[in-house]
Amino acid sequence: MEKFISRFPLSHFDELAPLLLRCFPDFWEARLARGMRSFPYDLKLFCAKLEGKRIGTVGIHDYQFLLDGIVTPCGGLCDVGVDPDFRGHGYAAKLQEFALAWCRKYYPYCPMMPLYTDKPEVYLSRGWRIYKPDRTREIRTEDFPKRNAFRLDIRKIGWDFLRMKRPARNDEERTARRIQEIYMRGVSFNGKCVRSPKTWLELFAGEEHEWVLEGETSFLYRKERLLEAYSADATHPVNAFLPVQGGHDSNQIMVNLQTTETEVMKRIAELVEQNNLSFPIADTF
Repeated sequence: MEKFISRFPLSHFDELAPLLLRCFPDFWEARLARGMRSFPYDLKLFCAKLEGKRIGTVGIHDYQFLLDGIVTPCGGLCDVGVDPDFRGHGYAAKLQEFALAWCRKYYPYCPMMPLYTDKPEVYLSRGWRIYKPDRTREIRTEDFPKRNAFRLDIRKIGWDFLRMKRPARNDEERTARRIQEIYMRGVSFNGKCVRSPKTWLELFAGEEHEWVLEGETSFLYRKERLLEAYSADATHPVNAFLPVQGGHDSNQIMVNLQTTETEVMKRIAELVEQNNLSFPIADTF
């Protein structure tokens, strides 16, 4: 049987939607119902075919995070899915192997791939391990209850503005820029992401996302749950906390440390052993 994995053009998203709905119905039914016909992050998507039929996907997103104050890019594994009619034949393993090989080639100094999943058993045999970071400093809603919250109208925030191609033109964009600047100037830690325009778009567009601004401090809530808070004021109490970790509520963080030959990977392995590497929820969806 002919089978291969090749790059899929995201401009043809609608052609892939039926497969995504079969692989991830809970996520994509809700997202497509809101008219969001795209992935919630920047990624390179690959598709597996069997005798001309698309049967699976695997995504790699450029996950740039701080490591000892230096921006470090690596590949983040995402969207590993196989059509239910073709499961049980090892295709998910082949998709993972392809992604790992791709990241070793294009991220030679740091191919480590963070993964958020509610099915960790699928990955344990492929060199992944569950990572349970120290959550004692994780921010809690009860520490900063929601008040004076607002939503942003994404229709008033231009893509060229998010790409830093022009200054703010209206109050919505001025508020968005203020949130971005607070994030960039806020406390740094190993694992803090360098957010892309796509990430900011998703954060601002989230139908359940509400923001609070108090001086030089911003808060992001999903419904009533506090996800993150950053402050450009070094003395503000939120700087004693870290953002919520772990992706969606049912997800667990996994890391792949098969390649530890580089100094960067040795450092990451050390931080993992010390439970001192943090991946914020809001950067992963």
